[in-house]
Amino acid sequence: MTEKKAVLNVTISESLAADVRRAAKLEHTTISSVVERALARQVSWELKRLDGLAAIEEYYKEHGYPTEEERAAAKAAVEEEERLIDEARAYNAAHGGGFRLDDWGAA
Repeated sequence: MTEKKAVLNVTISESLAADVRRAAKLEHTTISSVVERALARQVSWELKRLDGLAAIEEYYKEHGYPTEEERAAAKAAVEEEERLIDEARAYNAAHGGGFRLDDWGAA
């Protein structure tokens, strides 16, 4: 049995409307089908994101928020990882773009 459909009125940009019409035409389907599929995908993602943020907030309330020192240490760790990534990319670009594990001293 198919789920009952609801009618929503939304306002979108003309360019997005043109893209939706084009997608529907190329797929030989309705505008409603294109919008429903795209909206379902986006809302699913948004709900996961919001659930994740709520879980983080709940954790912080239970265990305490990070201190300034912990935030600074985390920021420094991320910056170091980004530096290493940039270094690896530069190395790869200078050596033909390939990655060889042996070049990094790993066995």
